[in-house]
Amino acid sequence: MTAIADRKFYIDALKSEECHCGRWKKPKMSLCYKCYSSLPDDLKKGLWRRIEDGYGEAYDDAVGWLI
Repeated sequence: MTAIADRKFYIDALKSEECHCGRWKKPKMSLCYKCYSSLPDDLKKGLWRRIEDGYGEAYDDAVGWLI
């Protein structure tokens, strides 16, 4: 993907009301409560980064850990 497409993907994921697992989540949150709470602390911390400061990599790592 291009950088613009990557950025749009992560912005859309944050705006969404659906977690990667299919459950409801609050918009502006990366994951639903169940998925987020099951992550190790280091992966949770990365999800609070800004998109331009490594959020995309942190999101991918978190989803990869959950699968």
